[in-house]
Amino acid sequence: KPSSAASDVYKRQAYKHVQGLSRGLAILRALCDCTDGRAQIPELSARTGIHRTTVRRLLETLVLEGLVQSSEDDGAYFLTAELKRWGDAFTTYDHVAELATPILDDLSARITWPCSLATPQEDTMVIRAATHHQSPLSFHRRTLGRRLPMLMTSMGRAYLAFSGASTRDRILDLIASKYEAGEVPLISLATFKQIMLRTQRDGYGANHGEWSADKKVAAIAVPVMNKQGAVLACINVVAITRATSPDQLAKKFLTHLRDAAAEIEVAIAQSESKPRRE
Repeated sequence: KPSSAASDVYKRQAYKHVQGLSRGLAILRALCDCTDGRAQIPELSARTGIHRTTVRRLLETLVLEGLVQSSEDDGAYFLTAELKRWGDAFTTYDHVAELATPILDDLSARITWPCSLATPQEDTMVIRAATHHQSPLSFHRRTLGRRLPMLMTSMGRAYLAFSGASTRDRILDLIASKYEAGEVPLISLATFKQIMLRTQRDGYGANHGEWSADKKVAAIAVPVMNKQGAVLACINVVAITRATSPDQLAKKFLTHLRDAAAEIEVAIAQSESKPRRE
């Protein structure tokens, strides 16, 4: 039986290639590489290898779609703010997830259990990368976009424990206000403070079936930080409560998890240090 990845490739190959779309994207990429995102037709033709007549037709289509404009002064074409709006949808957190994905894939291949990366959003952690689809031990196949409550999950606890005091206090105030409005369940803050102190002492967040929506989950998590020491995301290893405990997970996999977090941090730092086109 073919793997899911092989099946996806097969399905993709079964669709006919849309040459016009590829050429239009090639024009947009070429404009992005030009100074100020601006060029005339001969330069775009040279950059893409597409005939000038076709380049003009593609550009005029992009003008109609609002992605490109033309100058009456010199006939140059340039990118519009609409493309920037599209780009704004790709956040720093998306970039972190993109960098982390191959590292998590390698980690999961070594330890077999699934792994995830999540980033903060209000009082939750949102899963942005995961290996549940490839782990034979996973009991969740669709996890991307899932929201995890901070107080009850390993990644939420790691995020709160290793974030700065102002960030932590702001999130706890938000959680308390939602609790008062009857919107979220809440463990006592005294209990959470003990959990936070243990998390800081041990160097990792943990949970063992405390979240009512997923009582069979046992997990440990560590933070992923930027060069300034702020927590950008957390990564975890997920197992089943009846199979192991967080202490056992930490004994077996904490070093691997920390190494993966360090790899992601290096990838982020290298990405930030790359020169950007003016």
